[in-house]
Amino acid sequence: MAPERLVCLALLLLCSAACSRDLSNLNPPYPRIGNCYGAALSWRPWDQGAEYWSKLDLFIGGGYDLHYDWDNPRWDKALTTMQANITRLREANPTALVLPYVDVIEGVENPATPAHWWDLNAQGERWSGWPGMYRINMKLPEVLQYNLDMVRDRVLGREMFDGVFYDCWSPDDWLCPRTAQLRDGTAVVMLNAWNLPTKGFADLNGVLSEDELNRVIAGTVDFDDFMQRYLRWCRDSRKPVVTMIVCHPEGVDDDPWRWSKMSREERQQLSEKMRHEEQTMRFGLTATLMGDGYFGYDMGTAGRGNWWWYKEYDAPLGQPKGDCRRNADGTYQREFDGGTVIVNGSAYDAVVRLPGKRQDMSTGRVGTDFMIPMYDGRLFLPTDAPETGTSDVAPRITVAPPTQLRLAHLPHDVTVVQTPPGLELRFDATGALQKILWRGETIMNGGFPIVAAPPFRQFSVQSTTADTPDPAPGGPAKLRYGGSLVHEAQRADFVETVTVQPDGRFTLRFDCTAVTDLDIRLWRHYFFFPTRLYAGAKAEAEGKTITLPETLGGDQLLPATKQFVLTGKDTTITIDSTLPLGLIDHRKWGTEEYLLAGYPVGISAAVKAGTQWSVEMTVTVAPAK
Repeated sequence: MAPERLVCLALLLLCSAACSRDLSNLNPPYPRIGNCYGAALSWRPWDQGAEYWSKLDLFIGGGYDLHYDWDNPRWDKALTTMQANITRLREANPTALVLPYVDVIEGVENPATPAHWWDLNAQGERWSGWPGMYRINMKLPEVLQYNLDMVRDRVLGREMFDGVFYDCWSPDDWLCPRTAQLRDGTAVVMLNAWNLPTKGFADLNGVLSEDELNRVIAGTVDFDDFMQRYLRWCRDSRKPVVTMIVCHPEGVDDDPWRWSKMSREERQQLSEKMRHEEQTMRFGLTATLMGDGYFGYDMGTAGRGNWWWYKEYDAPLGQPKGDCRRNADGTYQREFDGGTVIVNGSAYDAVVRLPGKRQDMSTGRVGTDFMIPMYDGRLFLPTDAPETGTSDVAPRITVAPPTQLRLAHLPHDVTVVQTPPGLELRFDATGALQKILWRGETIMNGGFPIVAAPPFRQFSVQSTTADTPDPAPGGPAKLRYGGSLVHEAQRADFVETVTVQPDGRFTLRFDCTAVTDLDIRLWRHYFFFPTRLYAGAKAEAEGKTITLPETLGGDQLLPATKQFVLTGKDTTITIDSTLPLGLIDHRKWGTEEYLLAGYPVGISAAVKAGTQWSVEMTVTVAPAK
């Protein structure tokens, strides 16, 4: 056992002789590793899980998971096993926190659930947002009261539990504050709102950032904005801090409906393959270490809670010497008693120089100069070993614009087009635009359609082809992608043609055919504009000019138009589209963005097989005048 943990054990044992378990000053050493939903404290005896459990600092569910089935007799047996394991856990790792899982909005098939509690769709039927679950009507006051009563009596009434974890719930004005008052205000309260929310600090000890870093990599979440929200949760929430970042390997398709149809053997094979994709693990771990939260790495929402362990988790960092800092190149850095941690959440590879000799814990390289790829991170430990004789690998891509149109290829089949004025586009293997950057900063994202069947089950992109030839000198870059959008037996084919001009213009054209009849909840072509960049900017459409609001008021901002102009601090963005695009404030739906969107086949529409349609959008980016 590490010396830091022995000190924590001694302090907690002294405290326990005179008082109940006091968690207000809990401060385990770093890194802090947790498990979401899969620790299995109630399903395995201590000797089968002791080695892994003893190293964990946070247990979220994974043994006492409730989906409106509190009356299930299996919990009596589970509680007995959990009591025995948690007693041993407190001896092995007294700083570990155990938070049972309570699903707020979904329940399993259970005759004990009152019939009027189920949420009904437009046809008056129960509906499911997750395999094997049905939605609960959370507008009913008695449902909220039921959750509070059960948590008070069945979770927080048991001393072995440190608090509760509410899944699928956002900070609210009723359930969260009342739960926070339980146990005389000492209960640890954590929830999962998917993205890190911007409120709730007074009632919550933390929140789960569920795969939000994967959305940073995909280009739909800004890393600096993410870090600001994460660090605020570490700073302003109730203590002890239990905010957790969890992410999954790139390439995992974590659609739960597809995952539910896989056999156990297929899941295990895929899991074993994906556990060796360690770059995203390093990115998530080092981002977490910029604050005081916990980290987990697993197969994503469809297979959360893998018992994966990496050498970086054993880094003897101890305690931080202070807060993290943001460097000029976009990296974040934090000094610990046992080393230096740097995370690179920028869209470019970074070269860092340390003041003294260090060893990269991941690669083993020893020196003072290191290259950290985009969306990666490193733990640098002091060492007396001799320096590595060769230089680190060179950066693959930097922020400096080329003198002529340039096409480059990055890992994971990402194609990059850079223009001399500073516009840069990044496409994945399907043709989806991951990032739209201007002189190194993500200015918008979107471009590729989002397609979903009711209630909101996204179509996947399959059978794709890509043709990305190098541009002729002085000419445009022309890329072509093809494939199918598929959900169960439904299928639509698409051809995407991309033309990027050297002057900072690009055109996206989509030619689509419904191969089968389609039941469409949503077919959206869109662009998102982050509020941190464009609040207060001028937006124009149909002869109307508005100032984009600093805070959410009404969500409808501008009518649908075929030409939209947005003038921010650094850029003017003009979008000409064959499809009318309307502007709304997407903060109403929980993300800090303005949404410009159009719907070529409507919303909640039936589309006949053989139907064809095309959408073309030209985007011009220029310096603001």
